[in-house]
Amino acid sequence: LKRLDMLRTMPELKEKLWVNVNALQNGLKERGFDIGTTQSCVTPVYLKGSIPEAMALVKDLRENFGVFCSIVVYPVIPKGLILLRLIPTASHTLEDVNETLDAFSAIRDRLEGGIYKRLSASVAAAFE
Repeated sequence: LKRLDMLRTMPELKEKLWVNVNALQNGLKERGFDIGTTQSCVTPVYLKGSIPEAMALVKDLRENFGVFCSIVVYPVIPKGLILLRLIPTASHTLEDVNETLDAFSAIRDRLEGGIYKRLSASVAAAFE
């Protein structure tokens, strides 16, 4: 109820939210990321990779870049795809958005360079 009250009494929060959403989504598109056709604040990012790569990638984002996102993998989406879901808020800053964009560029380079494949293979080998 408090959040609904805030939306009614503080329209600047909704405006700030959409500034952040548009900056994030436009920035991702400008950097060549596939975000589908989202019309909401929830921002999907589609990448190609395996489930183990996705797990290593999300851990890297969280632990080394300070970016939290949820992950969706097979069987919810087709094998070979990774879906990351970002949810910007009004409390984020444009600096936060830019740091997130930089982090996504870095993790894409690592994914394409095979770093997450090697990391996930070494973790799997440790359990054999």
